[in-house]
Amino acid sequence: MVNESAGQNENFGRNENVGDVRNLVQAQTVGDVHIHNHRGEALRAQQLPPAPALFVDREDVLAELDAALGAQRAPDQALCVLVSGGSGTGKSALVARWVHGARARFDDVVYLDMRGRSVGLDEVLWHCLSALGEEYPGSSDAALALYRSKTSGRSVALVFDNVVQPRELLQLRPASSAALVGVISGRSMAELAVDGVLSLQVPRLDAAAGVDVLRSAGAARVDAEPAHARRLVELCGGLPIALRIVAGRLAKRPGWKLARVAAELEDDHSRLDRLQEGGEPVVRNALDRAVEELPQAQRDLYALLGNVPGPAFAADAVAALAGLTVDEAEDLLYELHDANLLERNDHDEFRFHDLVRLHAVEKRRADAAALRRLADWYRLRGAYADRAVMEPQRFRVGHDDELLGENPFDHDSALEWLERERVNLLAVLDTAHQQGWDRVVISLCDSPVWTLHNQHKHYADTISALRNGVSSAERAQDLVAEARMRTLLVRLHTEQHDFSAAHEQAAHAREVAERAGHRRALASALEFHGRAHLEQSSWAEAIPLFRRARDLNAELGLPRAMALQEYMLGRALGGDGRPDDALRQLHSALDRLQDYPQDKRTPGRIRVAMGRVHQRLGDHAEAVRVLRAAESDARERRVSHDLAEPLELLAESLAHIGETAAARECAAEALNILEQAGSPRAEQLREQL
Repeated sequence: MVNESAGQNENFGRNENVGDVRNLVQAQTVGDVHIHNHRGEALRAQQLPPAPALFVDREDVLAELDAALGAQRAPDQALCVLVSGGSGTGKSALVARWVHGARARFDDVVYLDMRGRSVGLDEVLWHCLSALGEEYPGSSDAALALYRSKTSGRSVALVFDNVVQPRELLQLRPASSAALVGVISGRSMAELAVDGVLSLQVPRLDAAAGVDVLRSAGAARVDAEPAHARRLVELCGGLPIALRIVAGRLAKRPGWKLARVAAELEDDHSRLDRLQEGGEPVVRNALDRAVEELPQAQRDLYALLGNVPGPAFAADAVAALAGLTVDEAEDLLYELHDANLLERNDHDEFRFHDLVRLHAVEKRRADAAALRRLADWYRLRGAYADRAVMEPQRFRVGHDDELLGENPFDHDSALEWLERERVNLLAVLDTAHQQGWDRVVISLCDSPVWTLHNQHKHYADTISALRNGVSSAERAQDLVAEARMRTLLVRLHTEQHDFSAAHEQAAHAREVAERAGHRRALASALEFHGRAHLEQSSWAEAIPLFRRARDLNAELGLPRAMALQEYMLGRALGGDGRPDDALRQLHSALDRLQDYPQDKRTPGRIRVAMGRVHQRLGDHAEAVRVLRAAESDARERRVSHDLAEPLELLAESLAHIGETAAARECAAEALNILEQAGSPRAEQLREQL
């Protein structure tokens, strides 16, 4: 037995073959010789597949291909095109349609399906020569020479489908300006442009084109349910392969409404199972093949990314998840992006396309340690961002003892990061609560989530997060953390004017803080309870709460906390008809905060409170002076919802001193801010205008 395949055949001498071979000669004695050629098992030259009957959109890509084919080239320079895209985007159908449309240009068309396998150049040459009517000459060098001679100056089109390594096929580019090498691959390789390759990306279908695919099942049905048709396109991710399956299902069931099919696909856990054709889950199979083609390191990361709870992920977060350096994580993410398994946004963050996300979740390698690394990374990163945006010495219960060294954020970069990562922070917090990582939950609630709420109001998300915080504090039997979480809920319910819920949480927070014997937590609970009364104009109830909170913080030697309580006390005293006492408290608060230059927000609020007191005294000129200062503070910090109140009050005082035009300008801007925030005060201000 003679086996030309690499490696030792352990069955040598037994007239038995095991494994894949190229040429096999079997003989008991040298006499009759039987040659079995196995070259066709890896791939097979065949006719170009027919152009698809159903074809929508893609006019831009086809026009670019036509323009490239008609462009002038050097006499020995063939057109080489790489058409890439994600699994199921219709790359092969697009190229088949294009080449069929240009068939008259070519004497020969050779189509090879590489089947997503790494195939040696020798194998490809054998099939190309066979398709061109030539015998394989016996050696790779001779085969390449014969191939080049056969294709030189000829109008031949070579189409290679499902290619894993496009670069290797550049050696087969004919020396002919009339020739074409078309490579279809799931991998984008923009770097091939330096080799004269035109790289084109086949995107997913947009909503209109996707609906056109569904219309093949009956235009009237689709037109009768336009919203559900668009939703089906979304659920299929704009993938032609998935939309074709849905259209076929609708055609098979003419009595079905689109709403029914959409409802079935809404379930993330079963959507890939429902996208079947002939009993085969073709979308899942296509994604399986795409992942199988990846090198091991990329497959490993893909399996880990299925654990990420948020919709997008940056390289530094993925580095924490996978235990890699940031550079290593970034390289792997870009490789997955080039394989069309990840998308990238303008913040250099990556995300799964929806159907790929479902597949990644199915294929994920559960790794609690990796997920905990990610949660801790967000906890610490969020704690740094919180301290860059808000006063570093404010009361916190997050136990972030690992915050060492210089803060990587300044105020603006921290706020930008928090806003960009909001959804991820909430998703990680929810996952941490499910996993029982209570310290992570408490820290995320009290640092980044609370800081975000102070800058941009997201009530439903923040209330849900804080309820998880209460649950985690109770589970951890941490009375101080529980008091803090409930105190923050008091603030949210107060801002929403849900005073019943605010007072209920305040009573719990005060009781738990008293039980813990923690004076600072109790002072915070008293202050926030006083704020609830303040919003209800219950001055008599609010004043003693603020005074007790101020006295507790005086005992603790916390001047900034005392300033906050004096500010609240000044507001309550002003409402209670004691303007002189109110201004004394407000000026004292403003003086204390001079030692805290990082607190840019509270001085503006104190000036707003002063403006209100001066309005009650009838001193509108002084009210305008301090309110203009408050307005300037808010504009400098670029926080729109802090700008609404001073503008609204300015409108009132400006009108009193006869500056009507300026008053209307301030009122109009305040109304716009309140309307965008969905504030109930917007309607009142609109009536005043």
